[in-house]
Amino acid sequence: MSLWGWSKKRPATLSSSDAATDANAGQRNSVKGSKKVPLKDSPRAIESQFGESLGLRTRVLQKLVRSGCLGIGPPDLVHTTQYDGLRHKEIGEFHYIIGLDVSSEAAPIAYLNALKLTGTGFRNDGLVSCYCSMNIFSKVDIKIRYESEKHYLVNAIECMSGTTNVNLSEELWDETLVSAFIRSMIIGSEPDRKLPGLVEVAPGMGNGISYCHKLLTKLFRFLPRGVSIGHDVTKGSHATYRNNYLTEAILIFLGLAKTLVPHAVRLLDNLIKEDPDNELCYRTVLIAVVTQSESFDQLAVENINETMSLFFKQADLRIEQRMIDPLTDVLCMQAAFLLSKNDFDLALPVAQKATRLSSDSFEAWECLAKCYIGLRNYEQALIAVNAMPQLPASDDCKAELLAEKLENYYYQRPLGRGPSPQLQAAELDYVATNLKLKDRDIAELVFGRIVMPRVENRGSINELWTEACALIGPVYGPQSCTLANFVSMQEINSLKDTELLARNTIANQLSWSLRRVYDLLMTITEKIGWNTLLDLRSTIFVMQREYQVSATSTATVYQLRQKRLCERWLDTLFLDLYSDLKIAKHASERKNNMLSGLEWELLGLTLARTHHWSEAIACLRTSIVARFDIVSAEELVQIYLRDDLEPTELPDTEIMLDILLQKLSYESRFYNYFQISNLQLLAKLATFQDVDAIRHQLHVLPRAESGIVALTDQFLDYIYQFSQV
Repeated sequence: MSLWGWSKKRPATLSSSDAATDANAGQRNSVKGSKKVPLKDSPRAIESQFGESLGLRTRVLQKLVRSGCLGIGPPDLVHTTQYDGLRHKEIGEFHYIIGLDVSSEAAPIAYLNALKLTGTGFRNDGLVSCYCSMNIFSKVDIKIRYESEKHYLVNAIECMSGTTNVNLSEELWDETLVSAFIRSMIIGSEPDRKLPGLVEVAPGMGNGISYCHKLLTKLFRFLPRGVSIGHDVTKGSHATYRNNYLTEAILIFLGLAKTLVPHAVRLLDNLIKEDPDNELCYRTVLIAVVTQSESFDQLAVENINETMSLFFKQADLRIEQRMIDPLTDVLCMQAAFLLSKNDFDLALPVAQKATRLSSDSFEAWECLAKCYIGLRNYEQALIAVNAMPQLPASDDCKAELLAEKLENYYYQRPLGRGPSPQLQAAELDYVATNLKLKDRDIAELVFGRIVMPRVENRGSINELWTEACALIGPVYGPQSCTLANFVSMQEINSLKDTELLARNTIANQLSWSLRRVYDLLMTITEKIGWNTLLDLRSTIFVMQREYQVSATSTATVYQLRQKRLCERWLDTLFLDLYSDLKIAKHASERKNNMLSGLEWELLGLTLARTHHWSEAIACLRTSIVARFDIVSAEELVQIYLRDDLEPTELPDTEIMLDILLQKLSYESRFYNYFQISNLQLLAKLATFQDVDAIRHQLHVLPRAESGIVALTDQFLDYIYQFSQV
C-alpha cells in the first residue's frame, strides 16, 4: 500500500523532451545540470522508523513559523522508499540538497526518477519518493510525492495549519525558486549552517549564461519583497534593501559570476523605469552590485549621485522617517567605495552622516572607524569602535534550525577512528545489497546511520579519501571553526599547550561583529603598537570595573567623568586580543617544540587573527603536511582572498594550487559540488594568469588523479565562462 494513499493520481506533464525546455516559454523547466549530480552515490540516512524524517520536518517547520524563526528555512529534503528484498519490507532513506531548480516540479521529478532508477534490482513498482522545498515568502512547504512519471502529486502545505488549500500558481513556484536560491547561496557560503550528508550543486551555473539571465530576471522581481523575509541579525540591526537574505544571496552569486554583472545592471535599470514605486530599492541593489566589482567605478559614482538626489528633492533637505534606512545604506556603500580607493578625507563626512542618521547601524560605525584609522586619528577611531552597536552573537533562526540537526541520532563523527556504523546487521546487509558492495567495504562508508558512498569520478584523491576524509569526516556546523571538535579526545588530551587550545575553543569564538571589531583593533595595534594602544585606551576610557572600585572617591569620580565608559564587550575584546598577542609573541618558542598537526593549526589560526601573516601561513601549511586539515586549508584560502594584503604577503601560488586541489577533493568527498570559497580563489588566480595556465598547473601536480582532474576542469570551465567582465 502506498504511504501517501492519494485516491486520484495526477497525470504527469513532464516528458523526457520537456525536461530541458524553458520556463519562460510557458513549458516545464528543469536543471540541465541535475543529470550531472552523481545520483547513484548520493548520501542516504537510513530511517529507524519509516517516514520519520518527513514527520520531523513538518513539526520543525510549524515550530519555526510559529516562533517567527523561519529565516531562510531548512535545505530541501529528499525522501526515497527502497525495498529490502531480503526482509520483504520498505526502507525509508533521506538526504538534504541545495541548488536544484524548483521553478516547477520538473527538475525534482527528474531527480527522484533518477534515484528510483539507480535503486536495487528488487521490486520497486509503486514505491513512493518525496521532494520537499520550503517557500519562505508564503510560508508553505512544496511537497512532490512521486511514484512514476505518470503518477505524482504536488501539494503546497501551509506550515501553520497543515492544510493543502494553496493554489499552485506560477507566482508560488517563483517564490519557491527564489527561496531555494537564497538557501543555496547562504548555506553554501556559511559552513556553520551545514549538515553532514548535504548535497550541494551549483544553482544555474551549470546551465549556461542564458539560463542565468532568466534566473536573474526572476530574482530581481522579488527585490522589493526582500526586506519581508528578514536578515541575519548577527550582521545588522534590522532588514533593509541592502541588508536582507535575498540581496546577500544575489551579491554572492554575482561575485562568482562577474560576466553577469552588465546584464544585471541592465535589468535593474529597466526595473527602475518600469516600477517607479520601488525605484529606491532597485537603485540600492544596483549600487551594491557595481561597488562590489572593481570594473564599474564610473557607473558606481553616477548611480550614487543619482540616488542621493532622490533623498534631497525638498529644498529644506529634511529626510522622511521611511527614508532613513535606505539613505544609511547608500551612505555606507558610498563610504565603503571611497575607503576602497583610500580616499579617507572624502569618506569621513559620508560615514559621519551615516552614523548621525542611524546610530544603530554597525556598518556605519565600522566605516567611520576605518576612516579615522586611515587618517591616523586613532583616538577618534577607538571612540567610534566603542559606539558600535552590540549585535547578537547568534541568529535565533539559525540556532533553531541547527537544534534539529542529525548529529548523535543519525550521524556519528569518526573522531579519528574512522566511520562507525550504527546500523543493525540486517540493515547493513540491505545497504551492502543495495550498493553491491562487500561488508568490509560498507563499514568504511557508514557514519552512524548515514551511508556516504564514494563518488570516484567526482573529485577523488584516493589517499586523501581513505585517510583524512575517513578519520575526520565532514567538518560542519558552528564547531567547524577548528578541527579540535572533530578529532579524538586522546589527541586533545595530548596537546601540551592548553592556553592555545583555550583560545580556539567554540566558547571563545567571536561572533561576526566582534571579529570585525577585533580586526580593527588589530589594525590599530599594527600601526602604533600594543603598549601605545593601551595608553590611548586609558586616556579615552574608564573601564567599568575601574569605575565601580573608584566610585567612593569624589575627586576620582570627577576625573573618571571626564572619560568615556568603555563598553563591557570592548573591554573583554581587549583581553582577548592581549591573550592572542601573548601567544603570538612566544610563537617562535612554540615552533621549536614538537607540535602535532592540530597544534600547528591552532597556532596558525591565532597568528592569522593577530595579522602575523607569514608566520600564520607557515603554521597552517605545516598542519596540512602533518595531516590534511580542511580548517587550515580554508584559512589559507581566506588569507589569499584578502584585499588588504600585498602580493608578497600572500601564500605562494604553486603552494595554494596544491592545497586547493586537496581542498576541492575533500569537500567533494562529502557531496559539495558548489564550493564557493574555492571558486572565489580560482577566480582571483585567474586575474593573474590565464585559465588554461592554471588548468595545466593543476593537471601536473602529483595528486592530480583522474577524479579530481574532472572536477577541477568543471570548476575552471565555470571560471572561464562566468568570471570574465
